[in-house]
Amino acid sequence: MVDTYQTTNVTVKFFRIFWDEFKVILDITKPLYMVIKFSDGEGPKAGDIYEKMDNMLGQIKEVMTKEDNSHRNDWNEVETIIIERWGKMNWSFHCLAFALSPKYYDQAYLATPAPGGGQRKAPNEDTEVIQGVMDALNRIAEDENEFALLREEFNTFIMKKGLFAIAAVQADAATMNAIDWWFNYGSQTPHLNEAAKKVLSQPLSSSSAERNWSTYSFIHSVKRNPLNAKTADKLVYIHANERLNRRFSEGYNSGPHYKWDVDPDNSLLEDSSLKLEQLRWASLEDEPAEVEPPRKVRRT
Repeated sequence: MVDTYQTTNVTVKFFRIFWDEFKVILDITKPLYMVIKFSDGEGPKAGDIYEKMDNMLGQIKEVMTKEDNSHRNDWNEVETIIIERWGKMNWSFHCLAFALSPKYYDQAYLATPAPGGGQRKAPNEDTEVIQGVMDALNRIAEDENEFALLREEFNTFIMKKGLFAIAAVQADAATMNAIDWWFNYGSQTPHLNEAAKKVLSQPLSSSSAERNWSTYSFIHSVKRNPLNAKTADKLVYIHANERLNRRFSEGYNSGPHYKWDVDPDNSLLEDSSLKLEQLRWASLEDEPAEVEPPRKVRRT
């Protein structure tokens, strides 16, 4: 006869171990997921990805090196894998965008502890970043004279000389959007200013463009195959611009769904009922039901 009590205890213990392990795996992979989600979002994000990667490593380290974490001995191997992958993804463009983001030179920001217990450093204090900056500026410059001019202006920026030394300019560096900051205060370094605005305006992936293809697949489906290309293009154009128009609505700029499709760090997104994949036009996915014609009444 099977001992029911003992069997139940074993089952409960198994499920407890399973769900504890499940939570550990989620805690480890969540920083990875958030970086991928950030990279896949719309808008200019080139200036933040380098810092996001550093923070991600620190967050994973915090989770994996806890005493009660069964995977704490695997941290060194995980770190090596992530750094090797980042080495393949990272290039001089990311370093330049990071170095041209004024908020990362703010003393209050640098004083905050970094995830994983490390000390934050300004971009100009990181050897890898400066090497990437020099390589990127060399690629941007058309000749040696322009390269020298860009280096000189970059030194003016990081050393906070002239206009960059004003207290209000430094205060705005911590709170203002990086592109707006360069538009306002970049006149002292005109060549670097132009490069900064172009570099910082870049997205991190082609997902924004690829979403139009996804929209096209819903419009020009098997059911709506007779649509010609010109009509389908117009519908995609309308759909994409309608989505952009939603960003001017009150619900998009305030409340629980504030910039839901642009700010993946907002924790409210996980509970949001608004998902990009749910934004569909029902009239474009489903054909209207056929209406039965009225029956003729026979008069007597």
